[in-house]
Amino acid sequence: MLKRPLLLKLFALFLLIDPVLRVAFIAIEREFSFLEVLNKTLSLPPLDIFNFWLLFPISGILLLGIKSWSYIVFISIQLYSFYFHINYEPFSWPYLSKTPSATAYLLLMINFLMVLYLLLPRTREVFFNKELRWWERGARYTINEPCFCSLIDKEIHGKVVDLSHGGALLTLDSEVNKGDIVDLDFEILNQKVQITSQVIRRVLKNDKVYYGTQFKFSGFYQKLKLKFLMLSISKISNYEKYR
Repeated sequence: MLKRPLLLKLFALFLLIDPVLRVAFIAIEREFSFLEVLNKTLSLPPLDIFNFWLLFPISGILLLGIKSWSYIVFISIQLYSFYFHINYEPFSWPYLSKTPSATAYLLLMINFLMVLYLLLPRTREVFFNKELRWWERGARYTINEPCFCSLIDKEIHGKVVDLSHGGALLTLDSEVNKGDIVDLDFEILNQKVQITSQVIRRVLKNDKVYYGTQFKFSGFYQKLKLKFLMLSISKISNYEKYR
């Protein structure tokens, strides 16, 4: 959570504390005590409690999820909140006035501006393009381990240059193409790893070709096993020294 973009974290924080801000503003405007307003909002019907206390915090949590589905649900909740305020019943709780208070509209306007910002193509792209979510890539560890790379009926020798939980950087004796599915066979800390990967990029550096691959886990156990191996590597400050 802490590695998310700062602006999204600020948006989420605002949404999480939104109900408390509303209680404070109502108490100031209607000259009730904070506890009186708090007790009243907690005694509302279930749907009203959801609208007042849970609607915006849930959308804040969804915003921090930064996934395509969380984005869609977040926008849907915001549209519902606009509908809820437009159809506010006069003189009902929590606002006790003909229309929602000015501060309520101010908070709603802030939400509206947030939604407009998140609808911008460059902003929403991070929710739908996993490659842009840099905080999910995790740490990479240089291991320089020999490997075998199987492509259909062809076996290629090479080396795993570095490794993360999501993929590996390879050098190979023969060329492969972007998009190829390959089976990797190598060792980490004397433990054999066999995993299917997809070549997602080809990089030329210092007249040498490197292939970036993304792992295709066969199941939860394989993913968990690699996770534990990566944790073991992270405990070693200089992996090369222990080889």
